[in-house]
Amino acid sequence: MVEALRKLLLAGLGTLDLTEEKARAVFNDLVARGEMSEKDAREVFATWSKRAGEQRSRLQQDIDTAVTRALSVMGLVRRSEVEALRTRVAELEQRLGVTPAKVEEPAAAEPAPTPDVDRSGN
Repeated sequence: MVEALRKLLLAGLGTLDLTEEKARAVFNDLVARGEMSEKDAREVFATWSKRAGEQRSRLQQDIDTAVTRALSVMGLVRRSEVEALRTRVAELEQRLGVTPAKVEEPAAAEPAPTPDVDRSGN
C-alpha cells in the first residue's frame, strides 16, 4: 500500500497542484486511519515537498526566461539592467574626473486619451 501510494504521488507530482497544507492533511489522514505509518508519511511528504520545490524553481526559471525574451523582442530592458548601466557610467565618470550630469528620472507615462467614438452606428 505504501509503495503504491508513494509511486502515485511521485508520478503525479507534475500534474497535481497540492498545496503543502493539503498534502499534510492527506498524510495525516492516512496515518490516522492506520493506512500509513507516521515515519512513512514523513518520508513520502519530504520527497513530495522536495520535488514540488524543484518544480517551482524550474517554473520560475521558465517564466523569467520567457519574460526576458519578450522584453528583448519588444526592445525593452529590465530595471536592473538600467541600474547596472547607471552604476557603470558613474564609475567611468569618476575615473575620467568628469562631473556627473544631473539626470532626471523620466516622468510617469500619462494614460492615453480616450478617443471619441461614435456609438450611434452612423
